[in-house]
Amino acid sequence: MSKHVFRGLTVLFLVVLATVLLAVPVSAAELRGLESVTIASGEVIDDDLYVAGNSITIDGTVNGDLWAAGGTLTINGTVNGDVVAAVGTLNIDGEVGQSVRVVAGEVNISGDIGDDLLFGGGDLTISSTATIGGDLLFAAGKVRIDGVIYGYIRGAGDEVTLADGVGGDVQIGVDELTVTSSAFIQGNLAYTSENEAVIQSGAQIGGTITHNIPEMGWLFKESILSTVLGRLLSFLMILAIGVIIVLVAPRRMALMADTIRNKPWWSLGWGAIVLFATPVAAIVVCITIIGIPLGLIGLALWGIAIYLSQIPIALFIGRWILGYFNKTDSRAVMVGALALGLAILCLLRMIPYAGFVIGLAAVLFGLGAVLVSLRK
Repeated sequence: MSKHVFRGLTVLFLVVLATVLLAVPVSAAELRGLESVTIASGEVIDDDLYVAGNSITIDGTVNGDLWAAGGTLTINGTVNGDVVAAVGTLNIDGEVGQSVRVVAGEVNISGDIGDDLLFGGGDLTISSTATIGGDLLFAAGKVRIDGVIYGYIRGAGDEVTLADGVGGDVQIGVDELTVTSSAFIQGNLAYTSENEAVIQSGAQIGGTITHNIPEMGWLFKESILSTVLGRLLSFLMILAIGVIIVLVAPRRMALMADTIRNKPWWSLGWGAIVLFATPVAAIVVCITIIGIPLGLIGLALWGIAIYLSQIPIALFIGRWILGYFNKTDSRAVMVGALALGLAILCLLRMIPYAGFVIGLAAVLFGLGAVLVSLRK
């Protein structure tokens, strides 16, 4: 993906993160998790919906927000709230009443979105039947816009094609920009690229056209924005995994969070043992030829455990802030607490110097909580 993909990601990251921090679900929300999940035509969900699965299809109506994680998400029906998703492919053929915030490999929009569309990932296609009632912000590879954008456009992509109406300004960074003869931009067009844009005869641009040549100083900015992109994708990925685990084993996750609260020193101690003793044991096992596969498997599982250890500590932080200890937690409350805790951990780890210590402590407590809870 070109360096231009990273432009504008700071805005995208802050908006998505703010959404997670503010949109803590209530206990009345509904959660579903299966290999294939379908909200049938005629089915109405009057709460927020949290769903995880390989294939997710919304043919009915969701009157709240939709949070989804998995393979393919297809919305043929109506979602009257926001859509927040981390999926492989998103298809919107129906209607979303408010904003869509998504990280995906591919997004195809042929329906209507009432407010903003924020996208980070691979390819974005907005067909001629689609309308975006608000603004479009993206960091993508290939972008094709044949629908109407009532707000402004900000973003970055390798190849961007504008072929319909835009109500505001367009400000993008691209490798290749094409403005077709059917395009109508009411505001200004400003693009940063090493190449001249292809603006076909008949294209209407109400404001000025500004072509900015990338500066060498962008190399430094790219490294910063690359870090932001990495943190965003990492955050959404661990959130998606955590949601799935909560759906499958809510009692086990609650027990791990309770263990950190009730036995913090046990958790810290066992976490230190697992963190530092496991690689030593694996290396010792690898000394013998027969033990090499076993040692490599042990190291792989050790790495996975370290990555997943942030889930129980994030759930503990979220439940502690929300005050849901010593209560019967619904899955919806646990997902909200998990999202809140992960967001806080993400922010804390960005603190210079202290972030490393915080991250290490999270790993130790998380690993220890898993082991102590299993002993129970």
